[in-house]
Amino acid sequence: MTELELRDLRKTYRARGRPSVDAVRGIDLTLHSGELLGLLGPSGCGKSTTLRMIAGLETVTGGDILVGGTSVISRPAQQRNIGVAFENYALYPPLTVAENLAFGLKARKKAARGDVARKVKDIADRVDLTPLLDAHPAGLSSGQKQRVSLARALIREPDVLLLDEPLSHLDAAQRDTTRRELKRIQRDLGHTTILVTHDQEEALSLADRIAVMKDGVIQQLGTPYEIYDSPANVFVADFVGEPAINLLPGVATDDGHARLSGTARIALPVPVAAGREVVVGIRPEDLTLTGEDGGLTARVIAHEPLLESGIATLALDGVDKPLVVLTVPEIRLAHDDLVQVTADPHLTHVFDAETGDSLR
Repeated sequence: MTELELRDLRKTYRARGRPSVDAVRGIDLTLHSGELLGLLGPSGCGKSTTLRMIAGLETVTGGDILVGGTSVISRPAQQRNIGVAFENYALYPPLTVAENLAFGLKARKKAARGDVARKVKDIADRVDLTPLLDAHPAGLSSGQKQRVSLARALIREPDVLLLDEPLSHLDAAQRDTTRRELKRIQRDLGHTTILVTHDQEEALSLADRIAVMKDGVIQQLGTPYEIYDSPANVFVADFVGEPAINLLPGVATDDGHARLSGTARIALPVPVAAGREVVVGIRPEDLTLTGEDGGLTARVIAHEPLLESGIATLALDGVDKPLVVLTVPEIRLAHDDLVQVTADPHLTHVFDAETGDSLR
């Protein structure tokens, strides 16, 4: 197992006659041996560029990449011993699964023929590909192709494993199954791994830690629980969570509340100077509908009963943004019903309206 370290890693694209683009703007990050880190963010945030720089598929503008304490920045991709499983699988159609797995080893001339066959059999057993070794890629399902792509990255016994959107082409059922298999395989083999994804469910379920990226910068680094329960800013709070967090603009008052409108007020989790403009964040599961007075009075816009829970969309007087609440299965709500909503201040987030940073 090997540690991976990124030091002030940067990538700037320059084209004649066009403004330069800073795709990655100074990333400092250390992955511990055997750790799986999720690099999470929207399209264009720099996560795939970061992965390609680590793999040696993209030149580095500045900074350094260390694998096991040794800089690999000057080494070509084939000399970095870094395995990559690509989003598009990148399998060779004329070759069988066994030949696809053996191709890289033969090309690198790193193993004798008998060793290649042994390695192919061993990795096929580990990722449940043995019955498919004589098949061609055209006859495989998307999930099976992804397993072949993963096995081909693993067979070279890499120091670091990079997974580029590995589940994006799978349907919901295949994604769930493959996600569980992927986690089992990574735990069994213990490879230091980066998972690049825009899917928060993948990151939250697979990763030991998550780095949330935006505009080439890591916005927050932490465990899935830290990212979800204590978001560093409005972007992280809004990007992670389904249904999305409620973000309501308000003004702090001198009695520990935020005024959302003329009548709607909500308690804040920390002291905030009176008059300061804030954004109050409350996750839908942290709001409660009650028949008692004392909460926020809201009108039902819509209610979606989803068997295990429901989603209520509510309107608060004087507040432009709707309020989304997760409801228990037994509740039945009709359009225009009036309800009372309460929030636990300990589960409420508050952000500075100007910077977006958390004030908790």
